[in-house]
Amino acid sequence: MIVAKSGFFVKQGMKKFIVRELAAHVRENERSLPGLAAKKLNIRPEEIQAWGIVRKSLDARKKDNLQYKYTLWVEPEMKAVSRLEKKGWELYQTPQQEQVHPGTNQIKGRIVVVGAGPCGLFAAYILAQNGYHPLLIERGKAIEQREKDFDLLQREGALNPESNACFGEGGAGAFSDGKLTARNKDPHSAQVMSIFIAHGASEEIAYYAKPHLGTDHIRRIIASMRREILEKGGEILFETRLERLIQQNGALTGIVYSQQGIQTQIDCNACILAIGHSARDTFSMLQEAGLILQPKPFAMGVRIEHRRELIDQWQYGKFAEELGAAEYTLKAQVQGKGVYSFCMCPGGEVICSATQPGHTAVNGMSWHDRNQPYSNSAIVVSVGTEDMPAGVLGGIALQQQLERAAYQMAGGYGAPAQTYRDFIDGRASKKLPTNSYRPYTVGADLSACLPGFIRNGIIGAARHFEGAIPGFIQQGLMIGVETRTSSPVRIMRNEQMCSNLEGLYPGGEGAGYAGGIMSAAIDGIKLANQLIRTFQRPIP
Repeated sequence: MIVAKSGFFVKQGMKKFIVRELAAHVRENERSLPGLAAKKLNIRPEEIQAWGIVRKSLDARKKDNLQYKYTLWVEPEMKAVSRLEKKGWELYQTPQQEQVHPGTNQIKGRIVVVGAGPCGLFAAYILAQNGYHPLLIERGKAIEQREKDFDLLQREGALNPESNACFGEGGAGAFSDGKLTARNKDPHSAQVMSIFIAHGASEEIAYYAKPHLGTDHIRRIIASMRREILEKGGEILFETRLERLIQQNGALTGIVYSQQGIQTQIDCNACILAIGHSARDTFSMLQEAGLILQPKPFAMGVRIEHRRELIDQWQYGKFAEELGAAEYTLKAQVQGKGVYSFCMCPGGEVICSATQPGHTAVNGMSWHDRNQPYSNSAIVVSVGTEDMPAGVLGGIALQQQLERAAYQMAGGYGAPAQTYRDFIDGRASKKLPTNSYRPYTVGADLSACLPGFIRNGIIGAARHFEGAIPGFIQQGLMIGVETRTSSPVRIMRNEQMCSNLEGLYPGGEGAGYAGGIMSAAIDGIKLANQLIRTFQRPIP
């Protein structure tokens, strides 16, 4: 019997059937799955000649009987196929990639991709694979050098404004839990997964219901993708920042970028703008250049950290040790505002995500094994346009207000921290429990750097969260501030994914069209495909 753990590497031609809702105890060996499938299909186990997992999820509702739920594809022997077809069993369709054919417009210069986060990296990757030789520019450093700058920030509190947890190859996702979930069922999801797997990710990400890479794995994958872009004729310039757009009669004709203080102008009539959510100076430049921008709702709050065993025991009970770090999702409504957990990092750490001198912010990060002693999540409150200062960039101004206050409280790139209990009771924490944040934490009253509606939301949601996870308040340490949940700005684009400046194609999280690694990567693929459909392939 052939076992292929996902549908990406399945031989074509043989008929396969989909079998859903198979349940197996968490301690049951997966070798039992074809037998369970055969029983459901009403065929003999020996009639199954190949099988694989399409989806695997954990059902933890009954703490004394945790189960994995599976969906399988099954390839039966030919003599069983007709019986299954007569009974109406659903055929399994192997994920197919979108077929895109080159357009007829001529490229002026070369296609430029701005930003090497998930959106820009995947856009450049697809363009390079299709022979378009893109130029990818990134204001930060390559991942290997970026890691050194981030380590220096954690050890000594020294921030490099151009190379940190947000800026550099891989974007903010490179210093995160590496979640690979998307809210929609976009058909490009399978393509993203297959690219990750081709560059070293475990095949399990293709079928886990909640897959993640971890910061260590995603950094290696990013470097591998970079090498392929270069091998396929792409060019990458690090420490290179977009300074200005050159336009004529409403169309892009070139860009100006700076590298080591030297500005260079190049011809360009097709540019993918994949800046991150923290590129505040670029948003200002785009507004001055006449791009149509709109303020966008987002969320802000704090990180909350607990000892990992509290969360693991609550979720998995007696199976906690063997199942590893557990996740949670919490949400509540307080005075018309959504209050919810965000970007939960099991077995991870809280990190500094500052990008601007005199401002500090936090985020969460986990390694692939999720084996650190703490688990953390953002607890954030929805921020509407009515909560922001006036103007298109009002959300950025509000972010900066909170980040300046947190920096002043901490006296640098440490972080102000407070127990959840003290936050509710309105007193500054004087003694803090040990925690994961580096370089240091300072006991503080976080309400002093949060707007009233955010403070009230976090306090108002406390009883809901404690009811869901006993000990959530008493054992929770809040670390502030979490301001970069998503972009507070959207760069408007039409159905062809083009902005009001012809030839400029905004996308990804910074442009307001994605929320996380998967959706940003998908948007990057769509942008690349749009440009392929529009422009001729360059002549070698």
